[in-house]
Amino acid sequence: MRIVIAGCGRVGSDLARTLAEDGHDVSVIDNRPGVFRRLGNTFNGTTHVGIAYDVRALREAGIEFADAFVAVTNSDNANVMSVQMAKQVFGVPNVLARLDDPAREDAYRALEVPFVPGAGLVSNVIREIVLDNEFGYHITFSHGNVEIVEIVLGAKAEGLSVEQLEIDNGFRVAAVVRDNKTIIPRDAFALQSDDLVVGALRDGMRGRVRKYVARKEDK
Repeated sequence: MRIVIAGCGRVGSDLARTLAEDGHDVSVIDNRPGVFRRLGNTFNGTTHVGIAYDVRALREAGIEFADAFVAVTNSDNANVMSVQMAKQVFGVPNVLARLDDPAREDAYRALEVPFVPGAGLVSNVIREIVLDNEFGYHITFSHGNVEIVEIVLGAKAEGLSVEQLEIDNGFRVAAVVRDNKTIIPRDAFALQSDDLVVGALRDGMRGRVRKYVARKEDK
């Protein structure tokens, strides 16, 4: 894929290196020439000095031929402006913006800008580790109040079917890991203690699921 990244900070540089190592054609834009050193000597993409939403810099980076554009600068305004330009002016099919200020999420949605809520992701991970580490946190969707979690089942879940564990409009099982094998289960699939279950969980449903989760003293 041809991917243009705006922003070469810690997030942008790590993303650019990883994508380039995976064999993608990567260009990086930043208005601070010195930050390109973050990419390292082995980076085989291109670098371009300019503002994220500057037409000249975007064209030099190959935006007109890009399959994807990602804006991860430290400015929410620059990110939304550059993503809108990439999508509406240059017709890039796959765009994504970094969003640090949770108060702006509704504005991003109103503008139909796909985004990753940076502060929210970090906050949720910390919350899981500090307060609720029975539920391994993966991601919260930017639209709605559903998150992807993983849990290890305890003795009370032994013999339950997937359908019995699930909660209508509250918890849905996507996969079960057992003996290092990943299973996409049917409704009647019989669960066992120590199964690792990955599923979609709605806010307010943790209490109803927690009774089936293995306690630390049981492990």
